[in-house]
Amino acid sequence: MRPSSGSPTSGGPTGADLAGLGLYFSAAALLPILGGVALDRVFHTAPVFVLVGLFVGLVAGGAAIYMKVREFTR
Repeated sequence: MRPSSGSPTSGGPTGADLAGLGLYFSAAALLPILGGVALDRVFHTAPVFVLVGLFVGLVAGGAAIYMKVREFTR
């Protein structure tokens, strides 16, 4: 059976690729935040390490997405 002429053949990222990208970003952002929560509990410094973890997580997540998008565009 031949594929119909309306089937997508662009070779772009699939839905699974994009879902994986979302999971990749959330893990890269969430893990440093959770580490910051743990450090704040140990050192009793309420929002300091959570904010540091948030910044590190967002930068790491952004870098991860940038690298994945570069893979998709090649």
